[in-house]
Amino acid sequence: MAPRYLVGIDLGTTNSALAFIDLSAATRQISDFPLPQLVAPGTLAPRPTLHSLHQHVGEHELPAQATRLPWTPKTTPDPDFVVGELARVQAQAIPGRAITSAKSWLCHAGVDRLAPILPWGAQEDFPRLSPVEASARYLRHMTAAFCHDKGCQLADCEVVLTLPASFDEVARELTVEAARRAGIEATQLTLLEEPQAAFYHWLSEHSRLGEEVAAGEQIFVCDIGGGTTDFSLISVQKNASKQGHLRLSFARTAVGEHILLGGDNMDLALARRVEQRLLGQGTRLSATQLVSLVQSCRIAKEKLLSDEGRSAWSVHVAGRGSRLIGGGISTELLRSEVEPLLLDGFFPLVSADAEPARARGGLTEFGLPYAADPAVTRHIAAFLRQHRARPTALLYNGGVLCAEGIRTRIVDALERLLGHRPRLLGNSAPDLAVARGAAYYALARRGEGLRISGGAARAYYIEIEGTAGAPSQLLCLTPRGLEEGIELALGGAPLALLTNRPVRFRLFASASRQGDAPGQLLPMSLEDLHELPPLYTVLRHPRTSQERPLQVTLLARLSELGTLDLWAQSTEISDEGNPKPLRWRLQFDLRATEAGTAAQHRTSEPAPLATEARDHGTLSADLLTLTSSQAGLLAAACDVLQQTFSGTASPTTLTRALQEILGPREGWTPPVLRGLWEALKTHRDARSRSAAHEARWLNLAGFCLRPGFGYPLDDWRVKELWRVFNIGLLSERDDPCRLEWWILWRRIAGGLSRTQQDELWKRAAPLVLPSLRKLDKKPPSPQEAAEIWRALAACERLESKKRADLGEHVVSLVERKRSEWTLWALSRLGARVPLYGPTDTVISPLIVDKWVQRLLAIEPNPASDKPGAPSERFLLAQAVSELSRLSGDRVRDLNEAKRKPVLAWMEQQQAALGPAGEPLLRALIEILPREQREQQFAFGDTLPPGLRLLSAPEQKIAEP
Repeated sequence: MAPRYLVGIDLGTTNSALAFIDLSAATRQISDFPLPQLVAPGTLAPRPTLHSLHQHVGEHELPAQATRLPWTPKTTPDPDFVVGELARVQAQAIPGRAITSAKSWLCHAGVDRLAPILPWGAQEDFPRLSPVEASARYLRHMTAAFCHDKGCQLADCEVVLTLPASFDEVARELTVEAARRAGIEATQLTLLEEPQAAFYHWLSEHSRLGEEVAAGEQIFVCDIGGGTTDFSLISVQKNASKQGHLRLSFARTAVGEHILLGGDNMDLALARRVEQRLLGQGTRLSATQLVSLVQSCRIAKEKLLSDEGRSAWSVHVAGRGSRLIGGGISTELLRSEVEPLLLDGFFPLVSADAEPARARGGLTEFGLPYAADPAVTRHIAAFLRQHRARPTALLYNGGVLCAEGIRTRIVDALERLLGHRPRLLGNSAPDLAVARGAAYYALARRGEGLRISGGAARAYYIEIEGTAGAPSQLLCLTPRGLEEGIELALGGAPLALLTNRPVRFRLFASASRQGDAPGQLLPMSLEDLHELPPLYTVLRHPRTSQERPLQVTLLARLSELGTLDLWAQSTEISDEGNPKPLRWRLQFDLRATEAGTAAQHRTSEPAPLATEARDHGTLSADLLTLTSSQAGLLAAACDVLQQTFSGTASPTTLTRALQEILGPREGWTPPVLRGLWEALKTHRDARSRSAAHEARWLNLAGFCLRPGFGYPLDDWRVKELWRVFNIGLLSERDDPCRLEWWILWRRIAGGLSRTQQDELWKRAAPLVLPSLRKLDKKPPSPQEAAEIWRALAACERLESKKRADLGEHVVSLVERKRSEWTLWALSRLGARVPLYGPTDTVISPLIVDKWVQRLLAIEPNPASDKPGAPSERFLLAQAVSELSRLSGDRVRDLNEAKRKPVLAWMEQQQAALGPAGEPLLRALIEILPREQREQQFAFGDTLPPGLRLLSAPEQKIAEP
């Protein structure tokens, strides 16, 4: 059915907007749709935009039916949330319940964006939403309001939804998922980059283009919104029409990298200024208070920058104690301080060779990895230099650029960078232009308006493993500029994939490379590449259930929706009666996090390949590519495993026999370890031969698969090993077997899902927690209890309440008797910076601060200072350092006032510890990436040589 309405939606970080074109009207006019929203309890009124803010409403906080909307079904209860203006009002009155910047969370790969993690830092029992669901609620409100007003169905609408040009493919897929949850089907949805939408708006308002721009010009589109800063370049060209007339056309030639920097950062900077003035040097507000203050500063910024006649604006935030003014904090922000802070801090005049700072900076708050350098103009300089661009015209967009002073500063900065002052293209409504331009684009797609060419903003590449020890290469999938709807069959040598098992692929993108051809092989050393979360699929062979290699070719397509589609297509056919070739869709792992993605393939060896496929290239997804000598040694080691578990050799000699072949086991590389694990898997049932067989199997399986992630297909290996957990320990009465059982799960805990870690907790916690202990169960021995605690402490995906309960008991154990394992377990449970887990499971600093105070009261035993072993003083200091470590996220960090005695205590310990105590103290003062030695301590084991797992702070330095 043909749509009646073309709807453009700007789903913004701070504000969202909707515009439309009624195709049944006599003229194709773009109209704004003032969005109806609750502005007071039970009071609905239209506003030009919808605040992208979600506030949970507690029971009895508002009158009955105060949250009902005209389009809320009568059969459903009153909503327990509000969005828009009333949400902002309620967030000021009752802080701590608001979801803000959901769009920024959509592109944050360091968390599970499909998990309920927002509001960030909310109380344990507070209802939470995923970034995807929060975005869906904004979209649902806007589309429901529009359909209610027009008396139509959503099916009557063709929707163009905008997103930052810098969104990668996973963020795009998640945006599509949010739209789907809001009821927008893929068949009626198109994605459009926001800078292009802003330019489409400009096109819609300028019919006499020849008087505005000329062929050969380059237009710089600068879009600064609430959460992101986006740059694009558009070139002006002159082409012949079908009638032979010359006319202007436009092509998008470049887009910037992802920059999480915008109005949110400016509001935060203002809030920090207010905080310093109100509460004195060194004292910080709580995370909840800071969120409220940021919202107040946002209002103050908007009022002061939009009204030249206004010189000051009051800000207020609810207080926590009687000493604060009227139970809250009140002060004024002056225009004379706001303008210099924003202009000099975010838009300084810089030279053409300016580079954005890459180190993690001070604008990290609320769990989001904001850009390290807040200076937008330094990012502009780097973008123009990277693309050798000298634009002659500037089109600005975004709510931040509604302020004339900021617009003027950007033009001044560009004049300094370029040597000439760019011409300013008018934008009548920076906060509405994107929605209007999206509606116009929908019209242009129907042939009734100008189109911007340029195709895909990025080139995409996939890793191809070399053969016979040759280095891996990159295969170009789609070049920059590929137009939507074009399917490419990538030629060249056939590729080999293993069937009947999960396979994963490394995918890369580049916004700057040009000229690479589809199917072209390139070296892995290319610069300007950004690694995306992996692609995955299971290739089912039609005629066998066994794992076997299958020759495939790759197909790539930029869909009309605006997303990248990839398939692997076999040269075989499905069956004789159906001659169609087999085809498998490769899909993004939307739940992948930075820890899992960035760690992939960071090894000193290539990843494995089935022997039968070595005459072909292979996608980086399978077993090991080993040199002939390595493969021979591994085969000999697998023979030893066969002899041991078939009963022809003693299990007591297994480790020694393997080391005689492969060398000391601390030097076994990840390809060798995972190859041994593949062989061990086939002997899973043979552990029932004896307790000694089971103990050796458990020990070797955990050692070969440690730390449970970081190497291709480890998630599949952990799932296979989980079958052993479900079966349980066979030699349950054997003490060594019980110890090896818990050591195994501690070693691979990082590879266990949240559900699997919860199952481990259900089985282990009753054995060590007095509150859960079952009277009919024999308590574990001290050695087994220690290993159980280590296994539980290694489970970073457990909900924070369970981890807090575990930690509370461990603290009491530490107070009674210090031991290396109790302090290690406490360090892991209360760590401010997780090794691999999501940051939403980090225990509240209010709880951890009490643990730290109890540790500070412990007097270390000088008799424990023995050569060759860590002293009790060092172990205590190490635990305090982990619990008090600076992360940069106020939700996780200890309160500044609470940190002062910790710093004083640590300085005293450093005097006794010497150089060993220096990094422990630095971690309390600076935001530091984890070092290799820290990772090995925290994992409780050595890491496989060559496997480098990046901690979250280290990964963030890649942020432009």
